[in-house]
This record gives sequence, structure tokens and C-alpha cells, in this order.
Amino acid sequence: MGVSVSVEPIEGTSADLPYELQSKLYDQLAAISIGGAGLTVTLIGSVLAQAPGVKWLAVVEFGLAAFAAIVANVSLIQKLFERKASPRSNKWMTALCVLLIGMAVGSLSMSVYLGGKTARHPDPAGLRK
Repeated sequence: MGVSVSVEPIEGTSADLPYELQSKLYDQLAAISIGGAGLTVTLIGSVLAQAPGVKWLAVVEFGLAAFAAIVANVSLIQKLFERKASPRSNKWMTALCVLLIGMAVGSLSMSVYLGGKTARHPDPAGLRK
């Protein structure tokens, strides 16, 4: 009961396909970053209202990641028009976007942790005196 997989010959694949996929990847990285920034701002308005000011670091990092993804996409498209596309710069820009998103997730997690430590929870059992 093996699974049959048909393999398309590489010769039949468009030479522009890698660049199209890279452009779509930048679109997705920008969307994830904007969504992360929106989530962070929403949490700052509610759950993280009492958290330290470091909570805004996540918004900045998500914003920088979105900006980097958009700049990388525009640069990729411009280089394609000039017929000077470089896979090396695409790898670096993708890595930069992923790094910034990872930093932002870390900053948001730290803010949630610090916000939980500084929040005053009611004592439902009356144990604290």
C-alpha cells in the first residue's frame, strides 16, 4: 500500500517560480508581523495594562519585521525588473524577518510573565493577612 507520487520534471518548471514563492513568503511574514503587532496592542489595552514599559518592545519588533518584509519584497521585485535578482540577499532578509518575529514573540512572552508578576490578584480564600 505505497503512496504514488508523481514528480514534475525540473525542466518543465518556470524559472520565475522561486522568486514568486519568495515574494509570497515576504507577504506572509509581513502579515504575521502586522497580526502580532495588533495582538500585542490589544493585550496592552487589556491584560498587559499593568505590565512594565518593556511591553512596547514587542510592538516595535513586530513593526520592524513587517517593514523589513515589505522592503525585501519591493527590493526583490525591483531586482527582478532589472534582471539582477540575488538569492543570497533574499536569504538574509528572510532570516532578518524571522529573527525579528522571534524577538517580538520573546518580548511579548516576557511582558506577559512580568505582567503576571506585577498584577495583584484577589485572595478568594482569605489566606493573605
